[in-house]
Amino acid sequence: MEEKRIFARPASGLIRAVSAWDAMIYNVVFMAPTAIFVYGFFALALFPGADLPTTALISIPLAVTVGLFYALYSAAMPRSGGDYIWVSRVLHPVLGFMNNVVLFLILLSIAGSYMPWFTQWGIAPILHYFGQADTAALVSSNEFTFAWAVLYWLICAAIVSRGVKATHYAFWIFFALILVGVIAYVGTFLSTNPTQYAASFDTLSGMNYSNAIQTALKSGLPAGFASSATLLAVAFTYLNFIGFNASVYYAGEIKEVRKSQFIAIIGSILVFGFITWLLYEAAYIGMGSQFLGAMAYLAATGDPSYQLSLPPFLHVLFQYATSNPAAIFLTLFAFSMMTLSSSLTYIFIGVRFIFAWSFDRVVPTTLAKIDRKHNSPYMALIAVTIIAIILQALWSFTPLLGYFAYAVFGYMIMQSIVAISGMVFPWRRRDIFEVSPSVTKTKVGPVPAISILGFLTLLISIWLGYASISPAFVGSLNPTIVTFTLGLFVIGIVIYVVSSAYHRSRGIPLELSFKELPPE
Repeated sequence: MEEKRIFARPASGLIRAVSAWDAMIYNVVFMAPTAIFVYGFFALALFPGADLPTTALISIPLAVTVGLFYALYSAAMPRSGGDYIWVSRVLHPVLGFMNNVVLFLILLSIAGSYMPWFTQWGIAPILHYFGQADTAALVSSNEFTFAWAVLYWLICAAIVSRGVKATHYAFWIFFALILVGVIAYVGTFLSTNPTQYAASFDTLSGMNYSNAIQTALKSGLPAGFASSATLLAVAFTYLNFIGFNASVYYAGEIKEVRKSQFIAIIGSILVFGFITWLLYEAAYIGMGSQFLGAMAYLAATGDPSYQLSLPPFLHVLFQYATSNPAAIFLTLFAFSMMTLSSSLTYIFIGVRFIFAWSFDRVVPTTLAKIDRKHNSPYMALIAVTIIAIILQALWSFTPLLGYFAYAVFGYMIMQSIVAISGMVFPWRRRDIFEVSPSVTKTKVGPVPAISILGFLTLLISIWLGYASISPAFVGSLNPTIVTFTLGLFVIGIVIYVVSSAYHRSRGIPLELSFKELPPE
């Protein structure tokens, strides 16, 4: 059987144009640094008494453990598609494809949710601050949000169509804009103190700093940090780190990929972890940890004394820390840029998913076509853009995408399957393992390090999967949403079975594609 009949063509057509540092910034932007302005509130609301900076410090070694596993695996099979390639070659093609379809749908659903974040929690507060209440109300509407989202998805398509280098220039620009806002936020909080903040908050907010704390304490808020709440909140904070391994999904376009993945993955964890710790620590220094916990508690419990128009997100509370309009604008703008930059990373990686599926012939090979001028998979890009717009419409005008509430649970099922494949990789595909780089073949005693890291990744995935659907996170478990989440995996199975039957009827078994690695 000729190779051109096994794969879409003899060579991928992709070029290795991405440096280790480009890939690292991609991973950092993927993780959405200033999203913790929102997640910090959620963590304190779910786990009153948690020490947020400590949860960030504990999350770093957990992420490094999983990150090393993914880096070793990518070094063994450095192809675009990432764990789709690994699982399909080690366990079974249907499992690899099923996993990747679920991740594809989860990412585009998150991208859809980020568009309201941009308009309602980013741009609208800026307009409100500068006295444009009517415009802020317009921007916050579903109709405006959807129209903006369609325009932005087209902008993303234009950027990605210019090729991998041009897209990474955009990531660097976004990261710089976010970093400027982070500096403004941290610098402002470090130059103030809770007494000064309280005076400003009392004057401008319509609430009282001391009363908020006392009301929350009387209602049940712990008086200080609780170690048990902090340990539980680690699960939530760690979820913010998801994406540190995103560079494995376009490994076919990274220079010196076997070394670069370690820099990109571990480096992004350290950078993101430091930013997360710094943003939390600065808020505690400037506002006071007890006040931050009290505001989250009052908002979460629906206490009538809570009077702010938005939940106590960190960038919302920041507005009372300074009278400097530039600092407030830069902080709110950084949050807004986070939503756009992360969404761009999801579009970019979604194109690589479809390209990998098409190259293996699971979906039509037309989707693997490359624009030779920019080396961009333009047909896959068109498909992703259309799907993103459809999902955005569902997000904006129907409750359907609300069923992605247990997306993290689905992600952890997916990651568990990847972990299991890594555990058995040295034995199931000894032919690939034996020709892997020496770092992948490292052993601890008689056991390959990748198998040990795979086992640890499995344990972490099971823990986070359980935590993500525990009552503390989601309240009473909704059987309908659980069924929907598991049904996402069925979509991939059905598509694969239909594709396999089609190719078998033509005398070219689809399974042939998965006997070996795709060509570079």
